[in-house]
Amino acid sequence: MISVQLLAIAYAIIGALLLYLLVATRRTVSFKIFMVVLLSGLYVSTYLSLKELQGWPVTEDLPKRFRLHWAIITEPDKAQKAVGRIYLWIQPTAPSGKLVDKPRAYYLPYDAAMAEKVQNALRQIDEGQAVEGQLSRAQLASDTQANGTEIKLEPDLDPVNSVFQPPEAGLQFRALPRTSLPPKGS
Repeated sequence: MISVQLLAIAYAIIGALLLYLLVATRRTVSFKIFMVVLLSGLYVSTYLSLKELQGWPVTEDLPKRFRLHWAIITEPDKAQKAVGRIYLWIQPTAPSGKLVDKPRAYYLPYDAAMAEKVQNALRQIDEGQAVEGQLSRAQLASDTQANGTEIKLEPDLDPVNSVFQPPEAGLQFRALPRTSLPPKGS
């Protein structure tokens, strides 16, 4: 993977070449200013998008079904004015339970009820169970930015599976049945 330092050097070279070309050409001053602003905007957008490439947790919507590999819960601390967060390391799954994509780190704003659900799921993982998460009877749509703390629940009712879903809306965790291995032998 391309390192951040290599990208910084590449952008510095591109910036120097652009500066040389702008000085050497007979373009208008407004065009030259536009090009400098454009290149500066590319610097900033690349820097902001690199966090996602480097493995930082994202605030995108969670997949509807996923396997929970691990989670970390950080509670809010009023003394240090720190917002609480729930970090999830998950991997999307198909309705059949098959893993369909690479694991990814997500984070949600801290919520006491959600933290309790995640803590129970972690206990099941500690006991050797595989845990599946699912958005049931409501779809979690987080409007959180890097500094936000709001979670919205938007109805996304599924009339076919509503009988099998727990009455509580939102993110649910359940232990998957243990898979039996084929017999060893000849």
